[in-house]
Amino acid sequence: MRSLFLKFFSYFLLILLLVSTAVIALTYLRDQEFPPLAHQDFARKAVTEYGRKAIEAFESDGITEVDKLTKKLYVKSGIHLQLFDANGQPLTNLRVPMRMQHMIHRALQTGEVVFPRGGSRNGLASAVQSPSGQTYFVAISLSDRPPPRGLIRAITHGFLGWKLLILLAITAVVCYLLARSLTSPISRLRQATRKFAAGDLSVRIGHQVRGKNELAELAHDFDEMAGKIEALVETQKNLLRDISHELRSPLTRLGIALELARQQDRPETQAKSLDRIALESERMNTMIGQLLNLTRLENNASKESFQQFDLRGLLADLVADANFEAKTRQCTVTYKAPEVVVYFGSRSLLAQALENVIRNAIKYTADSSTVSVNLFQTTEELTIQIADQGPGVPDDALLKLFDPFYRVAAARDRQSGGTGIGLAIAERAVKLHSGTITATNLKTGGLLIEVKLPIKS
Repeated sequence: MRSLFLKFFSYFLLILLLVSTAVIALTYLRDQEFPPLAHQDFARKAVTEYGRKAIEAFESDGITEVDKLTKKLYVKSGIHLQLFDANGQPLTNLRVPMRMQHMIHRALQTGEVVFPRGGSRNGLASAVQSPSGQTYFVAISLSDRPPPRGLIRAITHGFLGWKLLILLAITAVVCYLLARSLTSPISRLRQATRKFAAGDLSVRIGHQVRGKNELAELAHDFDEMAGKIEALVETQKNLLRDISHELRSPLTRLGIALELARQQDRPETQAKSLDRIALESERMNTMIGQLLNLTRLENNASKESFQQFDLRGLLADLVADANFEAKTRQCTVTYKAPEVVVYFGSRSLLAQALENVIRNAIKYTADSSTVSVNLFQTTEELTIQIADQGPGVPDDALLKLFDPFYRVAAARDRQSGGTGIGLAIAERAVKLHSGTITATNLKTGGLLIEVKLPIKS
């Protein structure tokens, strides 16, 4: 992660240096240009000004003084100056560049300000009159390469001096902070991932990464993922603990019944123990089957294909079976529904879920009472209400009814023969259909289970 920070910082700093170098070069080249050369009038004035100084030096002290002036002008501003007589002969002891000689010859022919050929604007030549009336020709040009001392001076003086260094320092600090702001959240996320991999499932990173950028969204996604995994692991731990607890009781009763069967000599007493063994075995078999269904639903591993089916007819069949079972307690199950209700989903999963809820209502409703099953349909959802006339449950237990192996009290516990998994299976099946299932106590007494299934267009 440190290397990523260095990469970001190096890239920003490299861009900064490249831009600064370009600014320095362009600024210096701009300072070395000859803006007057773009205009004939201004150019003539410039060459006249330089030429008169050279003519004055020549007429007063000769060629030697002219050479001193040209050397001084070149060192000071990088400008080459050459003085010629009226016939185009150089008045200097120094070497004359061929480009200047060509410009002078052209100036002799045209009598106007002459620029070099090829479109260049870094030189010019023109005729200049001395105060005495003598005609001279003056050629000036800039160096093709700026003198090194001039470049160093340009960088270390003026705007390209200490002000530029301050600007570079401030920009470097900004680049450092920007690179750190990009890599710091990634570093925190990496540390959190390591802790999570080491077993600390409670680690969260969202509060440490602020903002509304992609890194902040990634941190919140990590928190969401960590929360789901932590909840899943905790659920699995609780489920394993509950399974161990639930299986211990029937296994204990099986062991007792088996020991009693061994000790009994009379066939009728042995038969009672064997019946007990068969009962406990059946309960264990039922529990294991329900656990397998619950695990399959929790992992969304159901391979049931969704298709359209008659939900009204499905509930009618379940109510008919429930009425047959309810006769043993002189109870009845009533059913109200629209004429036709077609739903797209898994018939087998919903059948299992609704059967568990209806049978659960029959178990806990009062003797000789009624369990009502009602189906309502709107344009957006289906609502199934299953109400009994039993004692209900405490309000603080309503949200726990759908937890595996949860039992409220003695009236709704092992005495009923249940395993505490039926409502959990019903909740998972309903969730697979993007629905909800809730439990509420009725004011008139009893428990109401309400299932809502969205209608998908």
